[in-house]
Amino acid sequence: MGKASSAKKVARAARTGGKASSGTKRNIGFPAALVLLAVLGVGLVVFARSTNPGDGDPQLGDHWHAAYGIYVCDRWVTNLSDRGPDTLGIHTHDDGVIHIHPFLSGATGDEATLGKFFDQVGVSVSDSSIELPPGDPFEGRTYTDGETTCDGQDAQVRLATWDDAATADGSEPDAVRTSDISGQHLDANGQAYTIAFLPEDADIPAPLTAGQLAELGAVDGGQGAPIEGEPEDSELPEDAGTQTDPGSVPEGSLPPDPAAGTLPVDPGTSAPEGTEAPPTTAGG
Repeated sequence: MGKASSAKKVARAARTGGKASSGTKRNIGFPAALVLLAVLGVGLVVFARSTNPGDGDPQLGDHWHAAYGIYVCDRWVTNLSDRGPDTLGIHTHDDGVIHIHPFLSGATGDEATLGKFFDQVGVSVSDSSIELPPGDPFEGRTYTDGETTCDGQDAQVRLATWDDAATADGSEPDAVRTSDISGQHLDANGQAYTIAFLPEDADIPAPLTAGQLAELGAVDGGQGAPIEGEPEDSELPEDAGTQTDPGSVPEGSLPPDPAAGTLPVDPGTSAPEGTEAPPTTAGG
């Protein structure tokens, strides 16, 4: 009887061991399934964002243009270029123009934003900083509220909008915002935008391309038409990452890496002492 009882215990142990092994296999499969579902879920969200139409304009088939520029302290940042293939229909041709012609619903209506353009050209703009693209000539330079100054003055990020680019030059902007700049809706054809890093009381200039937006939009390809009065690339210093007002190209026209020295002052003058920004503002 003792031997029979022992045999039964061994059999039960074997059965229990088999079940534990089977359970272990199921436990491995279950997390894997969850991971797969999570990946599929993220993919569906991304797909939905790129295909769900936004409310309002622009819509598929529209072909709009907007003048833009980034102005830091006292000079213009050189025209930006696409950092990769345009997957939505909001891009530039290195011409100071935002080309807005959605070919996916994810760039239509209120989904057509400055943030989509920033993503396309590799710029990061928040309510408190502007970070230029990595690599030559921008080198990821960053300008930050409370850390970077303009000729010793505190500066802030602002977005100025003109409803009609043709009349923007020399006029006050129709709107200025300091929050949710990337969320700005590109809601009409022929507008002008200046993303500025300036002291709070400084006037924001209209983009250099505003007055010639119609001509630049008509070209709609390649490098675009030259801007009247704007220096050609051959006239700029090799390391230039910004443009000054037409007709004047001072040495060192790129707003420097804030960690590497002083910030830009009036063109043609030397930077005063005491404008060196903290190393934390270095962009790369």
